[in-house]
Amino acid sequence: MYERVLIIDDSQEIRDFLCEYILQPKGFEVLQASNGLMGLEMAIAKEPDLMIVDQQMPRLTGLEVLEKLRERGVEIPAILATAHGSEETAVAAFRLGIRDYVIKPFDADEISDSVDRALRESRLQRERDQLVQQLMESNSQLQRRAQELNVLYGVGKSVASSLDLEEVLHRVVEAAVYVVGAEEGSLMLLDEEQDELYIRASKNLDSKAQSMRKRVNDSLAGKVLQTKRAIAIGNDSQWKRTHTALLVKSLIYVPLILQNKPIGVLGVTNRLKETSFDSNDTRALSALGGYATIAINNANIYTDIEQQRVTLSVVVDQIDDPVLVVDHEDKLLLLNKAAREAFDLPEAKVVGHPINKLLKNEAAVEFILQDTEENMQTTAEIEGADGRTYQARLTLIEGGSRSILLTATE
Repeated sequence: MYERVLIIDDSQEIRDFLCEYILQPKGFEVLQASNGLMGLEMAIAKEPDLMIVDQQMPRLTGLEVLEKLRERGVEIPAILATAHGSEETAVAAFRLGIRDYVIKPFDADEISDSVDRALRESRLQRERDQLVQQLMESNSQLQRRAQELNVLYGVGKSVASSLDLEEVLHRVVEAAVYVVGAEEGSLMLLDEEQDELYIRASKNLDSKAQSMRKRVNDSLAGKVLQTKRAIAIGNDSQWKRTHTALLVKSLIYVPLILQNKPIGVLGVTNRLKETSFDSNDTRALSALGGYATIAINNANIYTDIEQQRVTLSVVVDQIDDPVLVVDHEDKLLLLNKAAREAFDLPEAKVVGHPINKLLKNEAAVEFILQDTEENMQTTAEIEGADGRTYQARLTLIEGGSRSILLTATE
């Protein structure tokens, strides 16, 4: 980028001398004004990097030009040139912020050195401003990245600790909108029978948008699902130029992949903001999409396990003998009606509670929770709360669970 120097002098000869012998050989872009008023207007309009200003000129003197620029808050490095040097003029000029003061006639070396000195400080200031700006941008990016990581960490904890799929998916969408600064967000899942995507969770979508379904074969979200690749669209994208029906300024869609099978799409959009999304936004959204996929997988597994547990409970409840199952954390996993009666357990929900907090029979607790060694006791005689004596049999289950079957003795 060329530096620009404005010469304000009523002498054409001096202007030509400065331009041809001093400034242009150094690569400067040169502007010229033949009087003070013209120079003032050009300084305001063109914002040069340096001015060489004559003191004695028609319309406005050099000092008057500097004063009027100061009144307007315009700061431009300046060299004041005059044919009549005086201490009073020099003091006034330096108070107005000039970088140097030269007396005519001046030679080429003198004015060349003066220009270099005057611009040196400005160049350093520019470099410092650029470094400060770069540092601020870097700090801003680091702060944004830290915020993203905090949000991702929080969502990750939610996925790990919650089996409430509704809550987790809504939190994923809210986090997506927040992290990338979007106006709207949605998580769409695939309806395989209809070959359509439907909204499962959303943020800032109106009721009409929430109820809309997208055909997989005729929508951008469907294309993302089919290709398993994220897509980001901004104001200047080729896709948007060729699809004028798109009613958003910018968007990102990322696929949700479960066991190499696409199951949905996580997306954010801007309808009013002109800001486009970048690759960092796409990466953050992909990470959140991964959390959503984990949550859906966990919910599916939990649903399957719960269905199996319910089925097993129905079967076990048909057994006349008391049956208990304790999980690897020593919490009650399953019991039947006969076990409730044998150990005097309430009808209230007891599954999921530690077995040693539920059973009052210390001998039974000690038998159930004994260390699993080669010489562990697998059978024991236990007195039930119903007054009957039971022969208890303990069986280890793969994964750390234990089942206990009680048979009443005659």
